[in-house]
Amino acid sequence: MARLGEILRTRREKKGITLDQAAADTRIREKFLTALEDGDVQSLPGAVYTRGFLRNYAAYLDLDEEELVLLYHQERGLVSEPAPTKRRFKEMKPIGSRSLVFTPVVFIPVGVLAVVVLFIGYLYYQFTSFAVAPALDVTDPATDAIAQNATFVVHGKTVPAGRVTIQVFPGPLTLADIKPDADGAFSAQVTLTAGSNHIVVEVLDPSGKVSRVNRSVILQPETATSAAPAIALTLDEPSNGQRYENVPVTIVGRTEPTITSVVVNGATVPVQSGHFEARFYFPAGPTEITVIAQNTAGLSTTLKRGVSVVYTSAVVQVFVRGGDAWIQASVDGAVVASTGHVYKDGETATFTGRTVVVRSGNAAATAITYNGVYQGTMGQQGQIAEKQYSAQ
Repeated sequence: MARLGEILRTRREKKGITLDQAAADTRIREKFLTALEDGDVQSLPGAVYTRGFLRNYAAYLDLDEEELVLLYHQERGLVSEPAPTKRRFKEMKPIGSRSLVFTPVVFIPVGVLAVVVLFIGYLYYQFTSFAVAPALDVTDPATDAIAQNATFVVHGKTVPAGRVTIQVFPGPLTLADIKPDADGAFSAQVTLTAGSNHIVVEVLDPSGKVSRVNRSVILQPETATSAAPAIALTLDEPSNGQRYENVPVTIVGRTEPTITSVVVNGATVPVQSGHFEARFYFPAGPTEITVIAQNTAGLSTTLKRGVSVVYTSAVVQVFVRGGDAWIQASVDGAVVASTGHVYKDGETATFTGRTVVVRSGNAAATAITYNGVYQGTMGQQGQIAEKQYSAQ
């Protein structure tokens, strides 16, 4: 096989192909290619396999396959076999990276994952759509209130597709199947009875969920009682049913010039030339204000007003009583510039914000009212104290 091997080696080297490259391209082990080129018959497999290797190697090197097979037979002294149909060798390309191909093995896990994601999304949609109660906001009355007229209009907003029902107790009065506007707004007129009225507003959405809001409205027409002969007494402020938010209730009125003082909810208010004015922080909710004017003969006149008090901030009143006290206040993290000094006995100050911090150098002489509710003094005589109050 000396001539056959020489032909193969010469052709390979002429093409500049190494043995390991030829082995990789033809998928024929390198030791067999070396044996073919060296004429090493002992290292080659059987004749059938050797002829197959020779044909592939010849095609790879662009040599005549049949001519080399014939030469192989001649050099080994074998009888030539009929020439088979000539085949062309197709060079094997090195295996490289391939892009993702959606075979069943890949498609099934991807499909299962997609179904799981869609199912979780469906459950979330069901929860948000059917497990959450519909929104309901009653804007009038926004809180518990006092009304002067028996005819009262309830206003609110909810989901446009909801059905609103309003009930008033005592009574009972029921207004059913109130349909909101396209933007969800609704209103209905109800009739109140004297005293406290409990209003229940419900909305039912298409999925059967219900939201409910409760309000208390006190019907309190303006009244005036007097002992005969009557004493002149007029209230300019507040008006009946007025709403106050984070501000004091102002009481302004007039009476007879001979009256030196009037009593407002148990507190004495001075009268000057028949005029009186005072400001009070009442606790949150409906509040009845009673003003009594009485002369030296014991005759009196009483006027009443009903107001509604709301706190959305912390309103803190500081009263210095029974001694002087160093006071410093911070509102929403910033020190109030007008504080940080000694307040004299009898001085007061009011601070409003989301968070109010009061520091006192004499806790026993520092009393606090928070959102209309008296909190007492901050501590003991001479004690340094600090307290924080936040919006509810």
